[in-house]
Amino acid sequence: MPVHHFELLHGLIYASIRNEQYREHLHNEGYKYENRNFKGFCFSRLQGKHTASEGKLAFSSPVSFLFSTCDEQLMKELVSSLFTKDYVMIGHQRTTVLSVEQIEEKISECMRIRFLTPVTMYSTFMHNEKRKTYFYAPTEDDFSELIAANARKKYEAIFGKDPLDRTLTLTPLDKRHPKQVIFTFKKTIIKGWLGEFILQGDPELLKLVYDVGLGAKSSNGAGLFTVVSHLETKVKM
Repeated sequence: MPVHHFELLHGLIYASIRNEQYREHLHNEGYKYENRNFKGFCFSRLQGKHTASEGKLAFSSPVSFLFSTCDEQLMKELVSSLFTKDYVMIGHQRTTVLSVEQIEEKISECMRIRFLTPVTMYSTFMHNEKRKTYFYAPTEDDFSELIAANARKKYEAIFGKDPLDRTLTLTPLDKRHPKQVIFTFKKTIIKGWLGEFILQGDPELLKLVYDVGLGAKSSNGAGLFTVVSHLETKVKM
């Protein structure tokens, strides 16, 4: 597999949706918020024993990946489709599905989390008649504010209303040396960040971003996290 294989897993997810009308709706429209379309899912890279050489990863069986969504229909489509096929294709690799396991994590108003895939947030603008993209670092004040705004837009798009509590903050534990990661999706370069963060806010809003990913490019695989621990009191960072 290529090192950057989010695109191949993205293809597997859509190929596993047998309901053509639903698949096209999700791909082309999803959950709409003004001029934005959110897909309501996120996923990880392949996980398992592997060796790396010349931009490729050679995996030994078994391999796995995490998939997360707020969309019950999408989850049912994937699970039923994967179990009815003798094999699935990940890129050009023929793969047999051995099992599907469900993971449940408790969500609270203050958590220490670890990103399994890079979290990213960016703005686009025109400069000298060229379209430019600026990726925010977790050390910038705008980063957490834009992450929170993105989460609220996802909530409104999916549930059709504002969250009762709009509070959400995301702060890196290591403010001086956050780990930057650069990856590609369909030849687009994306800058994101890995590591452990403090995530605080309304549990209902945090539950949604746990399901669909935190930040931008979630349906491309960015912003998937796991809970490391729950903190009894809110943290001032």
